[in-house]
Amino acid sequence: MTNASHRAIEAMQALAGQDLEQADDEQIRREFIEDGLDPDVEARRVAEKLDAVVAQFMRDRASAAKALRAATAHRGPRPRPTLARMAALIQVAFDREPQLAAAFRDGERQTDQDIRSLYDDLVSMGKIRSRRK
Repeated sequence: MTNASHRAIEAMQALAGQDLEQADDEQIRREFIEDGLDPDVEARRVAEKLDAVVAQFMRDRASAAKALRAATAHRGPRPRPTLARMAALIQVAFDREPQLAAAFRDGERQTDQDIRSLYDDLVSMGKIRSRRK
């Protein structure tokens, strides 16, 4: 479709929308009847189509959410390297990416739990690659 034909279709849709907005309910019912259509039957048909579209959208959304949950689900404890190896991997990550920063409670020495927690955080951020595949 050319750009000009696309613009022409958009203009016709806009005019049709304006025409529909300006028409009152009785005028629209008369036009349906003039065209040999039952307004109530057409209204039900449109409602059924809308229901089907909404239901399909909700199924697709639920399916996508389920797939995302399955892809990101925690699969049990993550194998960790030794504490010394974790500290070394953390240091490599900080050396490789100077914009990384961390603050510790006392500011002097990191506890073993601080190192484990920081390691887990950097793995989840993708800054350190986990051994788990």
